[in-house]
Amino acid sequence: MLAALRAARQALARRGGTALCAVLLAGVLAGCAGLPATPPPPPSHLRVAPADAPLARLAADQGVPEGRTGFRPLLLSASALQARLALIDQARVGVDVQTYLLGDDHTGHQLMRALRDAAARGVRVRLLLDDLYTTGHTDLLLGLAAFPNVELRLYNPFPAGRDSALLRLGSFLSDFSRLNRRMHNKLFIADGRAAIVGGRNLADAYFMRSDEGNFIDFDLLCMGAVAAELGGHFDTFWNSAFAVPVQALADNRLDAASRRASFDVLTQPGAGRDRLAGAVAVASSAAPADTPPLIVADAQVFFDSPDKTAGRQRAGDLLPMVGLLNQARERVVIVSPYFLPSSAGLQRMRLARERGVVVQVVTNSLVDSDEPLVSVAYGHRRMALLQAGVRLFELSSRQLQRQEPVRQALGGTVGRLHAKLGFIDDRLLLVGSMNLDPRSASTNTELALAIDSPALTRAVLAQLQPDQNRGTYEVQLAADGQSLVWVAGGEEADAPLTEEPAPPWWQRLQLWLLSLLVPDDLL
Repeated sequence: MLAALRAARQALARRGGTALCAVLLAGVLAGCAGLPATPPPPPSHLRVAPADAPLARLAADQGVPEGRTGFRPLLLSASALQARLALIDQARVGVDVQTYLLGDDHTGHQLMRALRDAAARGVRVRLLLDDLYTTGHTDLLLGLAAFPNVELRLYNPFPAGRDSALLRLGSFLSDFSRLNRRMHNKLFIADGRAAIVGGRNLADAYFMRSDEGNFIDFDLLCMGAVAAELGGHFDTFWNSAFAVPVQALADNRLDAASRRASFDVLTQPGAGRDRLAGAVAVASSAAPADTPPLIVADAQVFFDSPDKTAGRQRAGDLLPMVGLLNQARERVVIVSPYFLPSSAGLQRMRLARERGVVVQVVTNSLVDSDEPLVSVAYGHRRMALLQAGVRLFELSSRQLQRQEPVRQALGGTVGRLHAKLGFIDDRLLLVGSMNLDPRSASTNTELALAIDSPALTRAVLAQLQPDQNRGTYEVQLAADGQSLVWVAGGEEADAPLTEEPAPPWWQRLQLWLLSLLVPDDLL
């Protein structure tokens, strides 16, 4: 919904006084369009490499017993990108990628070229991409799909507007109930032996490579048994009726050879992108040369089924994961960039506090959020959360810039939170694509892991301790109990703020007007 609003705003700005008529006409035209009536493609399934393949041997060499899984946090963006490229390079039988967003930028191109090269070695590549952010990518996607051993499917596709934001908006307006439901999962599997799960989309901003704004995010490398289980999840989506081959949806009138040549031209590194690549190389060189050992632990997989996209599943299969909060006895830490708890969620936190459980939440501040409507709605719940005893921490780009390593990584851009994490009793780590908001709960499909490991939980939590993080403001009740103050972390913190760090007044007015039109369950 928010993505469609952004597209509408851009279209209105570009077209001036004729914009409204154009949008209405686009809605009529798109409403007449439908998905192509093509037979479903044959199903396919995860390929698992033999025990002597490189990735299988790597897990064994790292001390991961057969039938178990080893985990390694990918805290640095450079490490997260390098891990994906290394898995593609070491794969021998298959690479499966499921993502919400694949950027038409340096990171997206670099990963797509790596997938192309793996396919040239005989590795089967399956790329499942949600169709929301593919406007104008026809030549790029058809080009990649034209290489032998590459299969590319778009999830819950738009019937019109492959290269027109206006027509796509019209499709959205005419088929809102279906197209509002998106595949938000992020999953990366190599040879059925290794996987990466977390919050990162595959674009520059999620790997600290954007010159506009960057996200602080988190991934988890998984080596061993859980990769095959995650592969079964991938197969469920890949073989669903919502996954349509890109060739059935788009045609640029080029033959296969011309499409491949076009892809090579579109993804060749440019001067500006080389600069970004150099920045990542510098960041990588600053990391320790010896990577930490894998932490062996047991994990439980939670994922929604495609039935949620069909509207046959009111609430996701991830709700049992949220229920794990009820088991907490000492502390719960929630990291969610878009935090909008339901009444039931607020009640769970209230009950946890009554049991003596410390509850801490880290989310984005209004002024820095890329989805400020969510932050506005969250702001209406702050008082109730604080009165229940929940501690609230809001990430601040201004505070982040006070830390030299973070300032260098951001390169003067806005820093925003995008990691989705949960910590229960310093023992259970929750990682995945799910935000604690209505959209993740009831609209989009999501994926998460729950890992029972004090060692892994401590290793990740040590980097994100809310009450020791200088990059946040803690929101507290003022002495009168009726107003709020924002207290900065760190020894050199400024005096507490009595007003929320916020965008200019005209942006706040715009947000307020939009909040009257968009109900919370669409956020």
